[in-house]
Amino acid sequence: MIWHSLLHWLGLDSAGGPAYLAWSGFGSDISEIGILGALAMMIRRHNCHVRRCLRIGRHHVEGTPYVVCQRHSPHGAPTHQDVLDAHEAATGDR
Repeated sequence: MIWHSLLHWLGLDSAGGPAYLAWSGFGSDISEIGILGALAMMIRRHNCHVRRCLRIGRHHVEGTPYVVCQRHSPHGAPTHQDVLDAHEAATGDR
């Protein structure tokens, strides 16, 4: 009974042969696990460098190799007025 349950869970209990069943059963999960691992590594590369922060890091900290999120940025996010002031300084409009 346990042997049959194990074969069924692995996908080896019926069809054209054990090699086909292995690759179409649990063998196909190998690529799915690999894809998930690659995605996790790609996402981790862009995370904030603060430990356990899962936000995307977009702000470079000057003088360091760190990239942090908006929340952990030492300069904070620009306000609406900061953007307007920078635009005015760049264009000379008033």
